[in-house]
Amino acid sequence: MGRITDLLNAINVTKEDIEELYSIFRIVEDYNLPVIRFYLYAGSGLIRQRVNEKGTTFNTISELNYPPAYCITKYERANLPFQPMFYACSFLGDYDDEKNPPPRVISLQETSSFFKDTKSSGIERCTVSRWEVVQDIELIAMPFLADYKMPCAVIQQIKEAWNQGLRDNNVNADGRELIEYMANEIGKDFKTSVEYFKIANFVNYVLNVNEKTKNADGVIYPSVPAGGAGFNVAVRPSVVDEKIKFVGASLCHLLKREDKSYLCIMNDTESINNGIITYKDKVIEDAEKNVYQAYANGLSFIN
Repeated sequence: MGRITDLLNAINVTKEDIEELYSIFRIVEDYNLPVIRFYLYAGSGLIRQRVNEKGTTFNTISELNYPPAYCITKYERANLPFQPMFYACSFLGDYDDEKNPPPRVISLQETSSFFKDTKSSGIERCTVSRWEVVQDIELIAMPFLADYKMPCAVIQQIKEAWNQGLRDNNVNADGRELIEYMANEIGKDFKTSVEYFKIANFVNYVLNVNEKTKNADGVIYPSVPAGGAGFNVAVRPSVVDEKIKFVGASLCHLLKREDKSYLCIMNDTESINNGIITYKDKVIEDAEKNVYQAYANGLSFIN
């Protein structure tokens, strides 16, 4: 361990001492902070998922977009209180159900406490929304040094790019220590909001303070609940308004018996008019109906 690690470990997150934390960040001169630039190019897809409130349907794009500032009252992995970010699951290339789960499953692991509870059973309604990158997005990536059980190809590529960068460049020691500390921090799954104090503020520092990095559109990081099987982005709201467009949404039913689950898409977007979404029921094939009925037998809706 070095002095930056010792200083960061000594931070009492419950005190939320911003000045103390940022004084540690500033030990590293702005242009000595080593980072990797990662690009989502125009045409890339993003997935967001939101659990429906009991008996409700999301009928507007705004309900599925980034939340208003007054709704964000806690620290999260990549945002401060009252500073919303557009969180989404990104996907590139092929996937399968075991090694590389579909993006909607990754996003469920991020958003649904019911999905993660291996003791609960029932049917949960959730809405998956699809978004398209219409202008290239530049993201900041960390080296992702945490122990991810199922790292996807993109995460492996970023790790390799980091190692290659260390071999090819004379990297500032304090800068490396700071970014590697935070790379481990973003890979932790904390139980309380305040425990994200350090990483949330570091993301804010990277995107809004540091002269080398504040021109970036957001950050990319592995899905912690999915063990790195997918990756997420956190993008500034202003960038979403300019570079990302809503494509459509679907209501899904998550049917679950303890640790066994099945996700069925029930409808799709039929039209979008002035931000209002109209849905149409999906035609479900007999084989899928049989699976649905087998799972649903004896289960009740929880929302």
